[in-house]
Amino acid sequence: MGNNLTDNFREFTTATQDYIESSISYHKLDLFKKVMKGVVSGTYKLIFGFFLLIALLFLSVSLAIYLGELLDNIALGYLIVGGFYLILMFVLSLFLKKFLEKKILNKASAQFFNKNEDIKTEKYESLQ
Repeated sequence: MGNNLTDNFREFTTATQDYIESSISYHKLDLFKKVMKGVVSGTYKLIFGFFLLIALLFLSVSLAIYLGELLDNIALGYLIVGGFYLILMFVLSLFLKKFLEKKILNKASAQFFNKNEDIKTEKYESLQ
């Protein structure tokens, strides 16, 4: 009888260790998936933003030249475009920070916490 209890305890200990190891592996994989999604998304946005800034640069230079030709003073065209960007930067610095913090926090928390459901579903589907 004591031998049977010892065997049951060993099986329980082994099963518990296997469960803990599987749980750790699952959480590592889940974290890796979330980090990689963030890295891919960040890289995409960085590349997209780079090309968008290049396009904005060319459009700004062409607008400055056009305004300069209209006013018969190229420097005044550049001054108007530069002044527009300074005013835009001032207005955005007043209002954009709180909006971006709220928007990014909501989106990141939704991605981080709500995506766990599809991982659980995939895990159980693979067992069947």
